[in-house]
Amino acid sequence: MGQRFSLITELRRREVFRSAGIYIVAAWVFVQVASLVFPAIDVPDVALRYVWQAAILLFPVALVLAWRYDITPTGIVRTRPAEPDTDFDPALRNTDYAILASLVLVAGAIAWDLTESISDSESGVVGPVPQDQAHPNSIAVLPLENLSSDPEQQYFVSGMQDALIAGLSKVAAFKVTSKTSTLRYASARESLPRIAAQLGVAKLIEGSVFRVDDRVRINIQLLDAVADQQLWSESFEEDVGDVMKLQNTVAHAIADQVEVELTPSEEQELRSSRPVNPAAFEAFLQGQYYVEQFTPEAMQKAGDYYLQAVQIDPEHALSYWGLSKLCSFQAQAGLITPDEAMARCYPPIERALALNPNLPEAHLGYATHLTWQRFDFVNAEPAFERAVTLNPSYAEGHMFYGHYLTLMGRAEEGSEHMQIALRLDPFNPFVRGIYGAQLMMIGNYEKSIEVISTVMKNNPEYAFGHNVIWQAYHELGDYDNAMAMVANYFRVTRDDAEGANAIEAAYADTDYSAANRRAAEVLVERSKSMHVTPISIASFYEFAGDADKAIDWFEVAVE
Repeated sequence: MGQRFSLITELRRREVFRSAGIYIVAAWVFVQVASLVFPAIDVPDVALRYVWQAAILLFPVALVLAWRYDITPTGIVRTRPAEPDTDFDPALRNTDYAILASLVLVAGAIAWDLTESISDSESGVVGPVPQDQAHPNSIAVLPLENLSSDPEQQYFVSGMQDALIAGLSKVAAFKVTSKTSTLRYASARESLPRIAAQLGVAKLIEGSVFRVDDRVRINIQLLDAVADQQLWSESFEEDVGDVMKLQNTVAHAIADQVEVELTPSEEQELRSSRPVNPAAFEAFLQGQYYVEQFTPEAMQKAGDYYLQAVQIDPEHALSYWGLSKLCSFQAQAGLITPDEAMARCYPPIERALALNPNLPEAHLGYATHLTWQRFDFVNAEPAFERAVTLNPSYAEGHMFYGHYLTLMGRAEEGSEHMQIALRLDPFNPFVRGIYGAQLMMIGNYEKSIEVISTVMKNNPEYAFGHNVIWQAYHELGDYDNAMAMVANYFRVTRDDAEGANAIEAAYADTDYSAANRRAAEVLVERSKSMHVTPISIASFYEFAGDADKAIDWFEVAVE
């Protein structure tokens, strides 16, 4: 008890409590000032969290300074001991300079991390684009506001954003940002110029949707992001069955306001539209709504809604495309066998093309099916080209086309399309993940790791990157990180914690080759009860140095 009182007395004598109180008040004032200043300089509110973290982390530094040193008019001196000592020299010694230098370094590191964190919160995964570099006809449709009293109508409001983007994308002169990259601004309190800079566009569209029964009203505002002013606003109203007419009418009106010259075919396309079955259209919109959540459960729901849409309206081309796309996802993830993919994925895309030969999504679906399921590389390229010609703002089309060209050994052309995809959809983790895979394919392993690591840091649920980053680390000879990624691949992507543990144990007990062999053996065992892509098994045997078994499994993969 006496020692405790003695410590408290010493803390008081050294004025540690007083210094702590002053620090807490100063930190609180600083945070309050930041909360007022940050919105004025377009720093998002989330950055305040990092200011609080920095204040907490710097608190121990302030306590150490208060305990050991005093700040006087002549500078920093050592605190006098409690016992009188006529020979005490308060001047700093070499040890004190070393301590102070260490504290400064710690404080500097915390401040640097704070700055980096705020910077990340401002720009996400890419840096803002200077407004004078944005294409004058680049445009982004921000998430629309739901003015209906029913929150269950959010899927419909989301679908109206899709419809506006689809309408604008019919005009080749527009550079339209993909929806995925705009979703982060659904509830963001950021200035329009900053949003436009982050998306790399010159113009923004804000709006709202009000629906009563089968009548839909859309209010649209066209904004000049550079000047931060409204250029035009208008309201449009139609029946749900005439939503295609609605999207074309809005797109045509915006083109007139921006003074974009339409080609004769674009003019005809925007002047014509066919009615849709309202029930089928709503089922399709609900399918789209669940696809954007990108979870296994949501994907299953999306498939059910797409199927419901084509049962209601056997001529709804977009829903057939949706069914084919979900099938392709399952095939690429190894959830169904190649034979199943060949039988199930093509018929719906064939039907979509027959119903609408000018549907960009259907041509892309056909191209990806030919490339990754039929290996018909010759006929795939015209389909890719057709998809991005019909919709030059089709980010996913440019992404897959760039990936295809790189596979064909035309990396320079592939990079051009990949850069277009990144500009059109800068915050889409899948686009950036495929970009990282392309970098790995062309031998830029360090950049590939940087890109994939950033994607996984900002999107912890993103599982695709483990396989890519593992191979990049392998090529660099960084076997510790390669094995860590292999374990993550098993644990996260394959949901196989037992296999991951076995591989980690093999690497700890033996070496890299043995761990790869163990990974191959785990997959061979799993293949007896579930579908496992043979090329994965072959790759692990290859990295283990077992050429014979690797060739055997590569032959299985070819078959």
